Amino acid sequence: MNSMNAAGFPKDDLTIRRFEPSDFREAVELDTEARGDHDPYLLTFFFENYPTTFLVAETNGRIAGMVLGFRQSPLEGRVFWLAVRSGRQGEGIGRRLMTELLEIFRRLGVISVILEVRTRNRRAQKLYLDLGFEIATACKNYYPDGEGAIIMRRSL
Repeated sequence: MNSMNAAGFPKDDLTIRRFEPSDFREAVELDTEARGDHDPYLLTFFFENYPTTFLVAETNGRIAGMVLGFRQSPLEGRVFWLAVRSGRQGEGIGRRLMTELLEIFRRLGVISVILEVRTRNRRAQKLYLDLGFEIATACKNYYPDGEGAIIMRRSL
């Protein structure tokens, strides 16, 4: 009998790995589900230019989450986007993706990481604070829909 996790899903193995071209369809689905509204070309761009820091969380042969990061200067990393399927949120998938990305940045010689998060996204803000990020500043009307952003930074 399968045991269940806190969210009521059967416990399964979660693998954090680099994005692969075969993940493209599911990554576009996840972007749509998470309301990222990114051009699908962006995924191709990240895969071609930042393959080391484009990670997916795979469980039971499906993509449950992904994080897109890049080194924007020799010493600074940037988290561009983190998304977890709505039915899988609260299971630690975002934390696992971020922890792996931060470790990759550390191995690349990055000494600080920056990200932005929507002002209404309290769950993500808490995750980032728990991971050691600090609020650097806030920007009004940051996103195309007019919502503001909180800019966060963490030293490695």
